[in-house]
Amino acid sequence: MLSLIVYVLPFILGIILLLALISVYSNFRRARSAPYFRIRRDATRAGWRWLLVILVCSGGIYAALRTRQALPPPDLDTLWPTVPTPTSSPGTLAMFTPTLNPEATPKEPLTGPPTITPTQPTATPTATPFITIIESDVTPPADASIKITAIASGISTLLAPVDAGTEFPVGTPRIYVFYEYANMANGMSWSPALLRNGIIVFTESNLWEMGEQGKAYYQFNAQGGLAEGNYQAQFYFGEELVTQAVFTIE
Repeated sequence: MLSLIVYVLPFILGIILLLALISVYSNFRRARSAPYFRIRRDATRAGWRWLLVILVCSGGIYAALRTRQALPPPDLDTLWPTVPTPTSSPGTLAMFTPTLNPEATPKEPLTGPPTITPTQPTATPTATPFITIIESDVTPPADASIKITAIASGISTLLAPVDAGTEFPVGTPRIYVFYEYANMANGMSWSPALLRNGIIVFTESNLWEMGEQGKAYYQFNAQGGLAEGNYQAQFYFGEELVTQAVFTIE
């Protein structure tokens, strides 16, 4: 039994090794070309995990080949037993023709996300609502910026806005705020916030880790759906409000 396992194991590990090589190549390629930071980060992590699989499979193949030299060859009849030749007997010959599924969903074309700009409110000197602030030793650069490009109730497989606009129905379970950023610094404190009728309903604070510039989105979730009202999606650097966009749930 041990000889049989050692004999078969290199073939199984070889198939896994080939799949891992393909996955490493595709993930690292995606990490270089993907437009969004989260995709690049996830692809890089997946590439390193598949690289670890390659190392494990290579070690397993080497160990199996070395072990095979010290064991007697397996009885191959246990792997491929002799199949008896069937004898002819009267009956009905059934023929099966494979068919294609006419309802197969076509792949989504690789097109860039649409540029949709929601209504931006005019900046006015108003009091900053209470938001959660995380302390950081990194001062935001003077030219650091975030620009909201779209507000949508959905997101496509290409991470583009779906049903973008400024008015959404009551009960919408989540809102996606798409934005572009530039001249940022990793480690700086930033906070997204959501206000309803001027009252803050959600806020959190994080240390920035998405690099100097790029595109991304932030997702506001609401258990049971968003209630009716006038909403503001805001982004802060420390306690400074840097951008906001308004939308309505009605």
